[in-house]
Amino acid sequence: LHPLSSYILGFHAEYTCDKELLESVSALAHRYKAPVFTHNSETELEVKECIDRYGMTPTMFLDSLGMFDYGGGGYHCVHMTQEDLELFKKKNLYVVTNPGSNTKLASGIAPINKMLEMEIPIAIGTDGPASNNCLDMFREMFLVTGLAKLREKDASVVSADKVLKMATVHGAHAMGLHRADILATDKLADLIMIDLSQPNMQPIHNIVKNIVYSGSKQNVKMTMIHGKILYQDGKFAAGEKVTELYKKVDEIVERVCHKGISGRN
Repeated sequence: LHPLSSYILGFHAEYTCDKELLESVSALAHRYKAPVFTHNSETELEVKECIDRYGMTPTMFLDSLGMFDYGGGGYHCVHMTQEDLELFKKKNLYVVTNPGSNTKLASGIAPINKMLEMEIPIAIGTDGPASNNCLDMFREMFLVTGLAKLREKDASVVSADKVLKMATVHGAHAMGLHRADILATDKLADLIMIDLSQPNMQPIHNIVKNIVYSGSKQNVKMTMIHGKILYQDGKFAAGEKVTELYKKVDEIVERVCHKGISGRN
């Protein structure tokens, strides 16, 4: 096992897994006293169909199986009832919000401000490239605060400092990486370096607001993990040649597209 690799129990979603499989995941969680993560309450239809099947929302149904007895959380969490939110608070479950994906798929806007008021821990994700082409955490940060302001019709809610904490400290804690949450003695040397000289980062009156409202992945000059530089000034040192990866991706795209065209014929 690579020292940078670790695993957390999870499954795609309630609506793509039968009850027997979900019970097996819950059994594993109890055996290893492990947290579980899943896509949860992303769309209104998902919630409605779960209620039709089991008489409960996805959150309450999964909890009835003991799925969250050792923590974990849910991705998206757009269409949550008050009871769902109270359960997340009670069990200290993490919401991993994915505003870019939710926007592209018109899934809705998560009640981020309400979650913050209830002190539910929130981290930020991108979801996958099928529903979020950009995969830019800086853009996700802006969408978290921007969509929350739009939802609440209040420009003061979900401040930049809270959003930056979601993207850093809470993201690390959600993944169990408690030594990679802040820069401090005895913490891991996991960090990025941002180019503040680029036009979108000027003028520098409030660096946190610059990062959340103006920042882009293009501003990242360097990425360090465990003290090792894996990216710097456009060059990668992650053990794979980028040109070879691009070539493999192009081959896969060609194969998939050709198969799709053949299938339609």
